Amino acid sequence: MTNEENVLREELRAIMDRENISQTAIAKGVGLSVATVSQWLGHKYKGDTEKVRKAVTKFLRTFQERKERKATNVRTPGFIRTSVAGHITEVAKICHLDGEIGVAVGDAGIGKTTAVKKFAQDEAGVILIEADLGYIARVLFQVISAELGLEGVGTIHTLFEQAESKLQATGRLIIIDEAEHLPFKALELLRRLHDKAGVGVLLVGMPRLLGNLRGKRGEFAQLYSRVGVKAMLNCLRPTDTESFVQAYLPAANGIWKVFHDRTKGNARLLEKLIRRSSRLADINHVPIDAEVIDQALATLMI
Repeated sequence: MTNEENVLREELRAIMDRENISQTAIAKGVGLSVATVSQWLGHKYKGDTEKVRKAVTKFLRTFQERKERKATNVRTPGFIRTSVAGHITEVAKICHLDGEIGVAVGDAGIGKTTAVKKFAQDEAGVILIEADLGYIARVLFQVISAELGLEGVGTIHTLFEQAESKLQATGRLIIIDEAEHLPFKALELLRRLHDKAGVGVLLVGMPRLLGNLRGKRGEFAQLYSRVGVKAMLNCLRPTDTESFVQAYLPAANGIWKVFHDRTKGNARLLEKLIRRSSRLADINHVPIDAEVIDQALATLMI
């Protein structure tokens, strides 16, 4: 048993106590079994101690680097109400209060998900579901059932009827984010749920969602005709970028114009570029200027 191993044990225990990290989480982090970590910490491990020492050393180094990086991170402001968020909120309100089917579409990275999460957080009676690839009708209604406190078992017909009964006359709103992943059957059943239970439905996604609702040859007219309100979402406006940069970097006076020019109104890229530029400026002890922003931009996928 080496002194180095004892030092590693003490460092690891200190992190576990200070950060309230369990042995199970540590084991996952170092890539070893819980039993191995437990025995090694208790001076009882009889296996390859060199392997454990190397794994723990790497874990501690990465942990420290991650902590140092977080310390230099730019502060995270609260929700920023952009023009995109305002547009989505307006459409969501109509769908919720009037029981309409609505569609909000726009390119990736403009803040659609952030906006619907905020709306669902602030408003009562909103069910927010983020659709994934593979969300066939049955999976979708199992998720809806879970949100309604139902068991979510049985045929798709049973799931639908249970959801309809639970939602009847409740005035609730179902928001499906990334709805372009839903197949026609799932979309059609949502339409029927809207018709029979009287709930509002808001479908949010990429522009191809509109094509999914129409069908390649317009064969889904019955579905598309139910859409009562539509929002075509654009990129961030210059005033949105200014608010964004001011919220993240209050002292960066006027630099928002460079950020807006480089990000072309993409909120996701803007947030990443702000953080990367801030970290780069901190490391080099320089203010954030166009040169720093361009150096940071070169490291991002755009």
